[in-house]
Amino acid sequence: MDDQNAAGPTAAATADHPTEPAVVPVKERLRSLDVFRGFTLLGMVLVNSHPGKIFPGLGHASWNGWGFADLIFPFFVFIVGVAMPYSFASRLARGDSRSKLFWQVLRRSVLLFAVGVFLNGYPQFDLAPLRVMNVLQRIAICYFFASILYVYLRLTARSMVWLCGTILVVYFVLMKFVPVPGFGAGVLEPVGNWGNYIDQLVMPGRLGHKTWESKSLLGCVPALVTMLTGLLTGIYLRTPRPAYEKLTNLYFHGSLCMAAGVIWSPWFPINQHLWTSSLVLFMGGVALAGLATCYYIVDVRKVTWWTLPFLIFGVNSIAVWVFSQLGMKTLMAIQTVAPDGAATNLWKAGGDILSRHLGEMGGSFVFAVLYDLFWLGVMGILYWRRIFIKL
Repeated sequence: MDDQNAAGPTAAATADHPTEPAVVPVKERLRSLDVFRGFTLLGMVLVNSHPGKIFPGLGHASWNGWGFADLIFPFFVFIVGVAMPYSFASRLARGDSRSKLFWQVLRRSVLLFAVGVFLNGYPQFDLAPLRVMNVLQRIAICYFFASILYVYLRLTARSMVWLCGTILVVYFVLMKFVPVPGFGAGVLEPVGNWGNYIDQLVMPGRLGHKTWESKSLLGCVPALVTMLTGLLTGIYLRTPRPAYEKLTNLYFHGSLCMAAGVIWSPWFPINQHLWTSSLVLFMGGVALAGLATCYYIVDVRKVTWWTLPFLIFGVNSIAVWVFSQLGMKTLMAIQTVAPDGAATNLWKAGGDILSRHLGEMGGSFVFAVLYDLFWLGVMGILYWRRIFIKL
């Protein structure tokens, strides 16, 4: 890894006291992180854009377990955490005070949450049953609290590790052994767990499903650990240690986390809806291994000829997510008539046309790929014009 991605002469102190200003270039950026983020966004658009059935293993697990789609959201939460030390170091280097950073963090968190609610309501904006939580809302909540711990409370890396372990154990004890009123203890189904109980109490009638929310408020607590795992990774990557030492440690700790998640899973199953402690460990380990691989290829070996599509998505990640969701919901809202005379919408009609030639799952997959490529083209235009949309 070249010097511009190291923290400079104060890096060792920064690793132990992560909120101390580091002597780093303001434009410091980890190219492999942008590539990994772009891969995640390409996958996110792909798995969310099927108008029909999805190939087994590519979609989400029905409840416990995981498929390819279950990697995406934890990866993105992890990536937000990795980027935080780079972002905050740049702001501190240009002289921003911690009080100014706090208001910037609060503003960004509120905007992310508001955009997420907007996407939930678009295009009908029926306020009565408007869903409160979703992807951006959980990221906003985790980003706010991770930033407070990192910048404002100035927790050391060691303290964050202890905090993460404590949260995972306490969450396990709560979900497995503390009785939920009316249901008892240890219910790990959509209805009857502590996350569902709190959601029904705080936001009744505004859930993603009729009786439960897949992005529960309580689930933000273990998701915070996923983000802090990324944050600790970003702190470590900014130290001046040799690149191969960093790679060894990333792969080692990634393997350790994956093994711990699998070992824990018989008692607390890997489950993205509940964001279980085993999921935090397992997906955190996979994310560490994935980022380490990108880091080795892109930043260490400098093999970058293949990275452009991922960079295009990676540097405009919020725009990709928001615009792709708006496009999908717009096509779903436009009603049309199928060849057999049945009422349908443009989104489903497009998938049906391809499915007649490629089969139901094949047509749905190709439609999703084409939709992904469309937004890659749009984001490519923004990339070449140096237009980067941030919140």
